[in-house]
Amino acid sequence: MKNMIKNWKTTVTGIIVGGVAAAVALGYITTEVGTQITGLCIALGLIVSKDGDQTGVTK
Repeated sequence: MKNMIKNWKTTVTGIIVGGVAAAVALGYITTEVGTQITGLCIALGLIVSKDGDQTGVTK
């Protein structure tokens, strides 16, 4: 739980990707649009993510 709180950016990205997957499954958006949104979220999540044991403070 401690690492999840420190790494909240990737947790939020994962929740958004899950929401997009649910929207595709329920037919609210098309598969093509869902794929584009998912790719964008994954790319942004990887850019802003850090290792779970890093706090962003330089020593």
